Amino acid sequence: MVGQEADVISHLLDVERNASAILAQASEDAEKRIAAARAQADQQFKAQYDDLIARLEKHYAEQTTAITNSYTVAVSAYKEKIGAAAKDVPAFNALLDALLFKR
Repeated sequence: MVGQEADVISHLLDVERNASAILAQASEDAEKRIAAARAQADQQFKAQYDDLIARLEKHYAEQTTAITNSYTVAVSAYKEKIGAAAKDVPAFNALLDALLFKR
């Protein structure tokens, strides 16, 4: 009877060791799968991030060029308008005399 009990206890210890080894292997496999999934997710994120940044930088450059061109046209039109305006020198001098000398 004592021999049978020892065999049963020995068998249970073997089963426990096997279960522990299986659990350790499963944990290791899970870690590898998680690491692979994380690496793939990071790679996809980086690709999408780089694509988004490239599109935004292109849009920024296009908008900057458009605004600069619009500004240049507006300033040129203003300069032409000011240059084409008639100058009334006697009226300007009279205004200055009135403001500065209170005549």
